[in-house]
Amino acid sequence: MINNFQPSFGYRNHKTAVNILIVINIAVFVIINLLRDISWMMYLGLVPSLVISRLMLWQLVSYLFVHAGLWHLVLNMLMLWMFGTVLEQSWGSKRFVIYYLFTGIGAGICSIVFAHNSAYPVVGASGAIFGLLVAFAIMFPESVILLFFIFPMKMRYAAMVLAGINLLGALSNPGSGVAYIAHLGGGLFGYLYFKNEAIRFVLSRFSISRWQESIKQKKQVKQKQEIVDINRRVDEILDKISMHGIDSLSKKEREILEKKSKL
Repeated sequence: MINNFQPSFGYRNHKTAVNILIVINIAVFVIINLLRDISWMMYLGLVPSLVISRLMLWQLVSYLFVHAGLWHLVLNMLMLWMFGTVLEQSWGSKRFVIYYLFTGIGAGICSIVFAHNSAYPVVGASGAIFGLLVAFAIMFPESVILLFFIFPMKMRYAAMVLAGINLLGALSNPGSGVAYIAHLGGGLFGYLYFKNEAIRFVLSRFSISRWQESIKQKKQVKQKQEIVDINRRVDEILDKISMHGIDSLSKKEREILEKKSKL
């Protein structure tokens, strides 16, 4: 999984998945703050109790694009740009987006597992960002970054330090409002991605076009079955007309004949 690709932050292509993700995050932040309606946080953020009790499964993705404050947004988008740009250059946009969502959803799943009764929303892309840090540390372990924008440190050690800080925070101050478990969960799913070939194979097979084709095929099968059912009902209705006249038909039977004529 480690290659000889040299990280470069001078990516000139502006139509990248990273830039699109940044634009979406900023747009969602602006819209939510213009509406000034806290219910959006409960609807789009990850609320573990709602995901379980009301099957609000979309929150496993939508929470990645909701941020609690300006600095929360700025820091996450800066990290996404710094590390995501290099990974997208190395992998390509499709694989990058799949990995980003995989770690982000994984972070959300970990939050639900450890706080399934919580009614407080988890928001932000931090879990997916931590997944990017893990990927960067595995692919470019000797790269030097400024940890906290101050301390120069090799990426392999920086990732360990950040994981340790989050683990300590999760154990010592679980009610602080910081989603330590989500951060660790994103890192864990990122690590599993690199260490488990089966996970990489399954994710590599994912395709929007293939998914759309599958839905189309299922829809066609459903339509064919519906036509078969209608034809059977029409035969029964025609027999009834021949025996008792058209006036004997019920409203529903007339609707079936009308639907048949349209088909």
